[in-house]
This record gives sequence, C-alpha cells and structure tokens, in this order.
Amino acid sequence: MALHHTKYKKNYKQYILECLKTEDRFIGKNPTEEELINYLFDRFDREYPSYTWSFEKSKQQAIAEWLSGLAINIAFYYDDIINLAVEMGSIDANPSDELTDRVCENYYSFMAKIILSLEPKSVEVA
Repeated sequence: MALHHTKYKKNYKQYILECLKTEDRFIGKNPTEEELINYLFDRFDREYPSYTWSFEKSKQQAIAEWLSGLAINIAFYYDDIINLAVEMGSIDANPSDELTDRVCENYYSFMAKIILSLEPKSVEVA
C-alpha cells in the first residue's frame, strides 16, 4: 500500500542523500547531511548558474533539467524509476501502465521538488 506523501517524501530525501554519498569526493568519508546538501546546491549553482535559467524557468524546472542530464547518481531507467517509487512507498506494486507512464514522465520534476525541500533557508538580517 502506498504511503502518505509526508512519509514517502522523507524516504526520497534519504535516497537522494545516500546517492550523493557515492560521489567521488565522499567515498571513504562519512559526510554530514549538511555537507551533502551544501555540496548538492553548490554543484548545481556551478553547473547551472541562475543567469542561464532564471528568466525562462523556475528553479524546480532548472533542477529537473539538470537532473535529466544525469547530474547525480539517481535512478534513470524507467524500470528503476518504477521500482524506486514502489520501494519508497509512493506507489503500490504492479502499477498500471498509465500510472507507470505518469511516474516516469514527472520523475525529474518530482525529484527536483524533493531537492528544493532540502535547500537551506537563507536567514535575513534585520
């Protein structure tokens, strides 16, 4: 049975952080969640600077496009995406073809939304 979105989104956050640990710079190390998140956003900003996207698309769209270029080591084959969705609890096992198509079609946008939820909130100084 699929989980409530508040539960499966936590699973995806953990999945993304675990995938980041496979990056060369973290192999053999035990990075903190903060280090992984900072690395992710620093890398996105370096590889996809805002001046290249901010007038044409949202940050979520830009991250989705960046992810679709296999920027980080997340699932990318359709079967792997569906298996991940089942494992994370966002869909039930043996989904319909229609659901499978929808999940795969929205995958990078969904993952971008999960990544944005990890973004450190900037603190404004009064």
